[in-house]
Amino acid sequence: MKTESDVNQALKGVPLFAGLSDKSLRSIASQMKSYEFSPGSVIIEENTEGKLGRMYVILSGQAEVLIDGKPVAQYGPGDHFGEMSVLDGSPRSATIRATTDVTTMGLSSWNLRALIKEEPEISLHIIEVLVARLRAVNAKLND
Repeated sequence: MKTESDVNQALKGVPLFAGLSDKSLRSIASQMKSYEFSPGSVIIEENTEGKLGRMYVILSGQAEVLIDGKPVAQYGPGDHFGEMSVLDGSPRSATIRATTDVTTMGLSSWNLRALIKEEPEISLHIIEVLVARLRAVNAKLND
């Protein structure tokens, strides 16, 4: 089990939360739960409903990202996934499968939504991050 300090430090490295105040990070960390996965375990399955799911931050271990059953990326400590479906309720866009023992901190959609409503700093920051992502995609498409 990781300490609160470990979780807060991990959250600082998550683009969705990086730059938030320590108070906001503590609020987020207080709503997260630890989840452990053994090698081969599916953490998130592609095309499953996301609105009642969780987003995850990897604290230790490695996981692979699969789209249509094909590996497309590897995730490790500090990486996060699942936030898009948690925010908009759409189906998951990829499968995430543990390749080693993986320890994560998960944040449920209902807890994230409550935090967004309660703490304007979190809401504004998430909007800014998502807009930056959209602008980056648009820039790539226009190259």
